[in-house]
Amino acid sequence: PMSVFVGFDGSSRRIYINISQEGRSAVEDLLDQKLLNGMKISTEDFHPITAYQLSLKGLQFLKTLPNSLFEEVNEFVYAPNAPHYETELLECSFNGEVFVLKTRSGFQRDSSITVIEDISYVSSAYIPQCLRTRWGRALSDNSHRANECAAGYDNLRDELTETIHLSYVTVIVGEWIPYGANNIVALNERLGILERCQGGLFTSFQDKHPSGTNFKVPPGLTSVEIIDYNITRFANFESEISFPEDSGILQVENFGIHINVDGTVCCGVRIEAVKDRRADDVSLDLLSRVLVDIQMDSSRILHDLLAGYQRGLLDMLFMGDAANRNKYNCVMAESIQPKMPAKDYITRGEAKNEMRQILGEIFTAEDIGNDDVIILGRDGLILAGPNCLRLEPLVVYYVSLLCRETFIRNFFIRTFILTDTLKKIRNLIENYQTDPENVKRIRMALSETSGEIIHLEETLSYLHESLEELHVPELPQDVKSKRLYRVFNCSAKCEVIKASVYDLGKLIAGAANQLENLQQVSDVINTKQLERLYFEVENNTQMLVDSGAAFERSGAALSVMNVVLAGSFAFSLLDRLSTTWVNASPPVWFTIYVIQPFVNPPGVFFCANLVWVSVFCYALIRYMRYITSKASGVLNIRVTVNKRIKSMVQLDLYLKNKQVKMVDAATEPTASVKKITFKETDSLKWLGAPPLVEITIDTLFQFVLVLDFSIDKKRSNATEDDLVNIILLDLVRSGAVDKQVAFGDMGDDIELQQEQAKARQLQLQKDRFKIMLGLAGSHRKRRRR
Repeated sequence: PMSVFVGFDGSSRRIYINISQEGRSAVEDLLDQKLLNGMKISTEDFHPITAYQLSLKGLQFLKTLPNSLFEEVNEFVYAPNAPHYETELLECSFNGEVFVLKTRSGFQRDSSITVIEDISYVSSAYIPQCLRTRWGRALSDNSHRANECAAGYDNLRDELTETIHLSYVTVIVGEWIPYGANNIVALNERLGILERCQGGLFTSFQDKHPSGTNFKVPPGLTSVEIIDYNITRFANFESEISFPEDSGILQVENFGIHINVDGTVCCGVRIEAVKDRRADDVSLDLLSRVLVDIQMDSSRILHDLLAGYQRGLLDMLFMGDAANRNKYNCVMAESIQPKMPAKDYITRGEAKNEMRQILGEIFTAEDIGNDDVIILGRDGLILAGPNCLRLEPLVVYYVSLLCRETFIRNFFIRTFILTDTLKKIRNLIENYQTDPENVKRIRMALSETSGEIIHLEETLSYLHESLEELHVPELPQDVKSKRLYRVFNCSAKCEVIKASVYDLGKLIAGAANQLENLQQVSDVINTKQLERLYFEVENNTQMLVDSGAAFERSGAALSVMNVVLAGSFAFSLLDRLSTTWVNASPPVWFTIYVIQPFVNPPGVFFCANLVWVSVFCYALIRYMRYITSKASGVLNIRVTVNKRIKSMVQLDLYLKNKQVKMVDAATEPTASVKKITFKETDSLKWLGAPPLVEITIDTLFQFVLVLDFSIDKKRSNATEDDLVNIILLDLVRSGAVDKQVAFGDMGDDIELQQEQAKARQLQLQKDRFKIMLGLAGSHRKRRRR
């Protein structure tokens, strides 16, 4: 198993995959013989990958192979028990978690390449002596439990071909994490170094109800015991792993962990037994599976011990995949079998393939005297020989350098991703008019990218501080240490790391400048949109002014027409009353009392018509003014309350009992707003004329946002505070809003004030009713007189 990058949906994830080193070596042999073509390409987030193609020479070579080999290949690349048609050819895809093999005819199954095999093993905690103090506690020793390992099970699916064997193996898994003096102090305080009972069980879960009586966490806690410490420089502690494993698999895991103020983190174990092998006979094939388990478990341990700020930095750098981050493996053993010259370990195919499982791509192998050998790779090193413990301080220093280099490599890739994100933002800005949602996307992307750059700058500052305390050790005096010192070339490696950090600073500064430029361009877009909005508002306002003037002119003309039509109607009415429009003789009394005194005399009937029309039109104008005054005096009030809803069910029940006039809803990915308009009917509760109420609620986050009231102020005694308090009291009594949320500590006082106001309104209505009764009684008395 190896940790590799797998691209999915525009980003890469680091996962563990079972890779056949023999198969990989065979592919490399085919490339060397020009039977395959290899093309180096990169993913969207700039991780390098290699694509393979059959060459013309390889195509000619296939014609020379026997049919039996083709049959073996066909059994692998076609669906089982299916004819060898093109529709039955297996196609591979990745869904973000596992690889899926499927055919166009419908066959599908999950590949087991990502299923990491577990084996039984026993380990003891280990911390290099050069990282400890003289007064520290002794580490635990599980060598007495080595015999239990032979009775444990495993889920190995492959037949192991063991070539390299090590004896008395100690493993140090190193990585670099942003740490500072304050982080070390906080870690030591959290470990309880000054308490009587130090250490204990640890978890990264937060207690959101600290006043409660229980706290539930999933199985798999980390037990910590303090070994030694310097409150501002480092912490050494032993961690016992309690993560659940498959039934029958025995894993006794005790880690020795060293965390330094310069960011170096070392997790050390001493292998006591693996399967049925004791400490003096550990094969590299088995050790590679143990190392995978150590790397994964060490990440889980540190996740429980890191501060939330540090976890945020790692998640940003590793794109949310910090649990599978790569680390540097340092394997030290007292002997290696078969013992041969160092160069033979990287030239002999079988030995090289086994070592690549642990070391990755191998750079070099050197003899350290006649007894010791060191093999260096991209992901780790192996130091084997009886003098490995004496050479340990120099090895630990070199591991700390390689941990920084590994972290810088990931940091460098992250800067490429950041640059690509800035390019995408610039493309969105240049084409913001093509999609109305682009402006929102630009704002979100700028905000997220700004936060990422801030985190990267902070991480880089930790790296700079770490390098300030990084001093190249002096040349040792003994021969073997001198030889190892020259192999490591520590001074050159240190200078390369410092130059890399300096280069990262330039990249981050350039990204920050690009971000600032993009923010300025985004501000221009916002200004343009604001100007367009102002222009539209100005046009709409001008249109409203013109419409108002036209309405006023048409209203004046309409009033004149109303008067003219009213005069015409009055003339017609008087004409009908005079009976001159019918061919019949009027009654005698009408002739005597109407026609002779008013119609026959010249000019009298005309004057009577004018008086009648004037009175009629005047009455009509007064009536129209009365209607207009009655329609005016409506007060519209808008109040922002932002009160959390206690129960949406109770709120729905409350609204069902109202005379709902209109419901308006607007749903977005980040909010769901609903407006409900209803008419109130209780004049006593509302201290006069009941208002028209519009309540705006956020159904997604459950908040009452805004209250709108429309009320006839001439017939209401309620103030703005009264209106808000009355509706909130209704919501509290219905169970929709909590009383403390609605009014704070003033809830009882406000409820008492509203009851008193309601009592005053009731008394006022009674007084008005008595006055009306008194007026009616006096009117009846005058009529009787």
